[in-house]
Amino acid sequence: MTLRRKFIMALIGMVFFMSIVFTSIAMISTQTLLGHAETYVQQASGERLNQLLSVYYEGQGSWVGVQDYALKITEVPDQKFGRSPRDPQRYLVFNLENRVIVDPARKDLGKVLAESPIDNKIKNQWQEIKVGEQTVGHFWQDPRPIAMVGKFTMDGRLAKTIGISIVQAMLLGLILTSIVALLLGLLLTRHITKPLNHLMEAVRKVGKGDITSRVEVKGNGDIATLARDFNWMTEQLTRNEEVRRNMVADIAHELRTPLAVILGKLESIQEGVFPATPETILPIQDETLRLIRLVRDLQQLSLAEAGKLPMALQTVDLRQIVDRITEQFAIEFEERELHVEVLGEVPSIIGDPDRLTQVFVNLIGNALLHTPPGGSIRVLLEEADLSVEDSMNDERNTYHWLDVFRSKGKKAKEAEATNRRERNGSGDLPSGPSIHVTVEDLGEGIPEKELEHIFDRFYRVDKARERENGGTGLGLAIAKEFIKAHGGSIQVESKLDVGSSFKIILPVNLKVSTDVSTLTRS
Repeated sequence: MTLRRKFIMALIGMVFFMSIVFTSIAMISTQTLLGHAETYVQQASGERLNQLLSVYYEGQGSWVGVQDYALKITEVPDQKFGRSPRDPQRYLVFNLENRVIVDPARKDLGKVLAESPIDNKIKNQWQEIKVGEQTVGHFWQDPRPIAMVGKFTMDGRLAKTIGISIVQAMLLGLILTSIVALLLGLLLTRHITKPLNHLMEAVRKVGKGDITSRVEVKGNGDIATLARDFNWMTEQLTRNEEVRRNMVADIAHELRTPLAVILGKLESIQEGVFPATPETILPIQDETLRLIRLVRDLQQLSLAEAGKLPMALQTVDLRQIVDRITEQFAIEFEERELHVEVLGEVPSIIGDPDRLTQVFVNLIGNALLHTPPGGSIRVLLEEADLSVEDSMNDERNTYHWLDVFRSKGKKAKEAEATNRRERNGSGDLPSGPSIHVTVEDLGEGIPEKELEHIFDRFYRVDKARERENGGTGLGLAIAKEFIKAHGGSIQVESKLDVGSSFKIILPVNLKVSTDVSTLTRS
């Protein structure tokens, strides 16, 4: 059954249920009100009859002829209109000797009270008939059970007629309401499920391999958010497929160049063009080492992405690692007349010194390549201010309930911003005490549209840069995965022709993302 049919059936079912409930409540309420109304009418009628009997006795001085008088004043007018009379209300009138002097049914006329099987009931319920202050007789009216629910039923034609009219009106209202609900359900469910149908059609296309399928997003509702997430997912799939294809092409290109050099040198040596001297074999060795580095980098990157990167954990002094790397690049810095500055002291952390060294070599090496002669590079190490972060967390927790009142459009924009941060390599920040290491340069910068791709494999901002000068394009991808393996994150900010800033955030208390079986502590 389709979602639209489910909506319609649920709507109709709800209408029927509510109609039945309201009908039952209306019937019970009507029966109760009619019962109270008829009881009130009977009491008023009895009091009126009692007054008329008192007036009759006062005028006649006795009860002679009271039977005919009582029947005359209680005559039912329905007979004038050709309808059958209602059941007469049973009442009795007693004189001072407790003898029945008025009985509309004439069954107990002339009998004394002691002869009645309900004499005690009558004594408890009868009323005195007085003339002035003198009691001249007693009046008793039988209270009939009317409009009761359960073992009693409604009595009286009026109550029955009203009850039947109410039931008919309720049934008619139920039918009309159901028809209106059905029509509205068809219109509303069509409006609601139309975007879902488009989304399902797009999902089928993606399932068949068409990852270019997109859904038009309208509004800021839940379905629009779902469509926006679907579009983002297909964009990710398209980007991943493009990365996969580019990676295969890049790997083939990276392998083709050194293999061509090796093959050319070997063929020259075999043909006797070049002698097999150390100088001739040296280029072959260099290209072989380059191949080994490429394969090693790809292997490490794949292990890190799979969460299976082996790590030798120990106490690491980040300032010492950075100082050692800057010393290694001292000659290059001097040749390019670059000013290098390392600032800050941080406590030691737990990590893999070899992996962290490779990360900072990649970042500082990139800063060296992209900073023009005479520029400057700065490495800033600092410990996170715990009190500030804790207060910010407390503030976020205190006002978390305000998220309920945020508009869906704002939530969608925040979700898109989160996705963009994840693509840029920032991801979730580590919680608790952390160390920040920032590598800044005043170089050429990175275009804003390139920022979300710089952590992809084999990605280069400058497509024309030589492989020998620009590397393999794996450095930032490896840096990102190695930092993630340490439970941290990496962020990038850059402005074209101004410079770039790479910030690494590492937790003091390490929570490694790799498998426990691959970790060792020295």
